[in-house]
Amino acid sequence: MLFYRDDTQKLLTNVPWLVLRSDQHFVPYFFVMPGFRAELDRLFPDKEAVFQHVGRYLFSPTNRVWGRVARFYDTYLAKAEQRIGLQVRVFYPDKTPASLMLPHILRCMQVYQTSHEGWQETGNGAHNVKALVDIYLLSMCDVLVTSHFSTFGYVAHSLAGLRPWYLQNPGDYEAKRNEPACVRAVSPEPCFHFHPYYDTNSANHGDAAGGGPAPVIMNCEDYEWGFKLANLKY
Repeated sequence: MLFYRDDTQKLLTNVPWLVLRSDQHFVPYFFVMPGFRAELDRLFPDKEAVFQHVGRYLFSPTNRVWGRVARFYDTYLAKAEQRIGLQVRVFYPDKTPASLMLPHILRCMQVYQTSHEGWQETGNGAHNVKALVDIYLLSMCDVLVTSHFSTFGYVAHSLAGLRPWYLQNPGDYEAKRNEPACVRAVSPEPCFHFHPYYDTNSANHGDAAGGGPAPVIMNCEDYEWGFKLANLKY
């Protein structure tokens, strides 16, 4: 977590490249670091399109991936008047079994599914290809409904530049079945789930709004402890 301190960053000024592997989207916290803020504001005047620009620049699907995307799109989606992408991840299957969730989904829309993986297989190349195909196809939809706390869903709606509807964590499904099932995202940007909480000797760091007259950081709609970028107006 010392990585996010300005004084620590000074030690890295002479390092031309730093490779960091993570499944977290930690870009929002750079916007509350004084050493990065001015340059980031210049590069990204629209704070709700940061991941979309960076993701489309960095993601370069292979012919194998894009071939699957194109075939599925042409077969099932190309002629649709409106494409609604639905990404469902059940974090607590003992409390929310598929037998309760799937009938509701199938009764309200026609569903085409590209893969049936069942669970995440980190490091499995074939599995990752299928996941990337799903992400790209979701990003081609007109409306997206994704699961709360799911980085998979974050990538899809951020690439599309769409504000998704988040499926709320149902927890005890029977007890919460009358509560709103979805909440609309304020911004298309992904959530940074596990950001630092310590005082970094800067007034900006402890403030979820990023400090200053133009706040750009808010708490996530689907995870109240997380941070995300947004074009906020107070």
